[in-house]
This record gives sequence, C-alpha cells and structure tokens, in this order.
Amino acid sequence: MNADERIFIDGKINNKPARFIFDTGFDVPCVLFLTTIQKFGLKVTPPSPDYQLGPGQIAAGRTELCNLEIADTNVSTYFRVIESPAYLKFAADGILGWPAVSNNIFSVDFLNHTFTFFTNIPEDSLAWIKFCIPTNNGDLTLELSANKSEKLVLAVDSGSHSGVELNSKKWHEWSADHTNLAVTLDAYYTPNPGLVVKEESWADKISLGALKLTDVPVREADSSDIALHTSPQTKYEATLGLAALKRLDIVIDGKRGIAYLRPKKTPSLPYDHNRIGAVFVPRNLQSDDLVAHVVSSSPAYEAGIRSDDVLLKIGELDTTKWRTDPNILPFSRFFNSPAGTKLELTLKRRDKIFTTTAVLRNILPPDEPKNSD
Repeated sequence: MNADERIFIDGKINNKPARFIFDTGFDVPCVLFLTTIQKFGLKVTPPSPDYQLGPGQIAAGRTELCNLEIADTNVSTYFRVIESPAYLKFAADGILGWPAVSNNIFSVDFLNHTFTFFTNIPEDSLAWIKFCIPTNNGDLTLELSANKSEKLVLAVDSGSHSGVELNSKKWHEWSADHTNLAVTLDAYYTPNPGLVVKEESWADKISLGALKLTDVPVREADSSDIALHTSPQTKYEATLGLAALKRLDIVIDGKRGIAYLRPKKTPSLPYDHNRIGAVFVPRNLQSDDLVAHVVSSSPAYEAGIRSDDVLLKIGELDTTKWRTDPNILPFSRFFNSPAGTKLELTLKRRDKIFTTTAVLRNILPPDEPKNSD
C-alpha cells in the first residue's frame, strides 16, 4: 500500500515520538514492529514456542511495561511485537488495532484520512444503513444478517488497500458472471499467510446484504481473513478495504455496537493499480529470484513476458539486489505509473536472458472519474 493511503495516529512511547498505522482489521490494541524496538530501548520477551496459534493468528512477543500517550490519553501498557521481512518498509513504528478505539463514537473519512470523535451520534446518520457490530470479535466486523444458527459477517480492514475482498465461493461466482472484465494482479505481504498474489478486477455495482457499492475494485479474500471470520456460528462474506471504504460515509457507535454506513453518490476517483498486469515475487520468503505471474492479454503478456520468467532489471535498476538495496522496492512505483509509461525489463527464461518493453495502460477503472449513480 502507498504510504499516503494509510491513516496514521501520532503519539509517544516513554516520551519518544511514535507513529502508528490505524488498522481496523487488527485484533490487538497496540503492536510494535520488531525493527523499531531498538528506537524505544524496550526489552522484548519472545513468543513461547509452545503456544498454539489459532486461525489467522501470528506469533508475537511482548514488550516490558511502558507508557503510551495518544492525544489526551496516557496509559501504562504492554505492546505485542511482530516480525516482518526486513526488505518491507513501513512508514510507522507499529499498529493501533480496532480494540484501541472500539469503545468510542466517531466517524472516519477514509478519503481524507481524518477522524472525528463525538459525544453522541450525529442525527443525520441515524437514517443511514445500520449494522450490528459483534462484541466478541477483536477486529471490526459487521453483521450482514443473523439468525440463531449462523451470522453472515462483513470485515472492515483499514490496513488493506484493496476494495471488496469476497469469500472464495462468492469470488468464483462473481468471476464467472463477469468473464468479459479485465483483470490485473496484486501482490502484498501479511504476517499470516505471508506473500500473497491475487487477481483483481473492477465492479461497477456489487451488493453485500443491504449494502450496495458502486465503482470498486474486487478480488478474492486471502485465507487468513476467511479463517479468522469463519466459525460454527459465523459465515464470512467479504472484507471492505480502503478503496471500498472511500466509497462510504461511516459513523461508528462503539458504545452500543452499531455502525451507520451510507454509500457515496459522488463520482469515483481513478484507482491506483497495477497497469502492467504482472507481479514479480519470490517463490517463498527464503528465495531470491523474483518470479513472474502474468495475466493473459495484459501489457506484460503483450510484451512477451510469461509466468515463471525471472526479473533481472527494470531499466538500469538491478532488481536482483532487492534484499540488500533499500531503494529497489516497492515495484509499484513502476507498475502503477500512468498509462502510456514505457518500461524496459530484462528477464531470464531458463538459460536465456532477454529484454523487452511493456507499455502500461489502465486495466481496471476508466481514465476519468465517472458518475456512480
């Protein structure tokens, strides 16, 4: 995700400035990245090797007791500590999860990256679409429907840059009904399951229970989201990432466990996406080769690039040094460039090295914003 897409909250840890990503999809109140621990001089107890992780959970250590300041709040607390690959750069020291704000009344403007806290629910929002927020979930989820045996839930994840992420069954049904739509690829990292590559398409209209969204990117949810929100009592339907949340007005009444949503009627903005139709990722977290995944009929495919080709260069940039040179990643700064951009890529296919030029184009949304009515 681009850094300017995230919502940041500034604070202090033991009087030292700290910056946090606000992530409604995170079920832990306060988390630090292992790479930032030294900055605050904190001692860390590593996770127990005997602890059995549940679905969607990740191993985490814990800091010593420390002081956290956020706005007018000053508390003594412990931070969970998670490890991420060193080559991934985060513009923050850690994460504030949903439990950190879940007892408040507030609105979030995901388009302009702002919070507004309220004493009472704004009167005009009472007429919006209303959803119950399950109180037994650590992250922000909404009940689309409920009966005695099973609840249909919708996850809200401000830590994801995507639009609507559908459960596997719904994604395959949606894809089968929209075979004429263009597809690109997205590659991203989450602590669990790790590196993920997903197809991404575009929905002019999509319905999730009573919620009807227009002009949003759509893809299949990853396995951790599905596992985390599936139980004998709940059925996972979808996740709303930032691109979908930008298409909504949202007010949360955490005290009463109610969310008020209103789909926006304003024109949608162009979506910053992968305009080459290919991603290059290691086969696993230990591998060094950046292996191609290519969509048929994409600019990459038309340039002669095929899945399993190994990326060596983008222009004069030696991409084989991606682990050791912090200036190489992310590749999105190349592949998300404006339509018409020409990229020269050098690749290896088995024992043959070749160079080709791909011309980027808009794959998903229209060139200009269009009315979403």
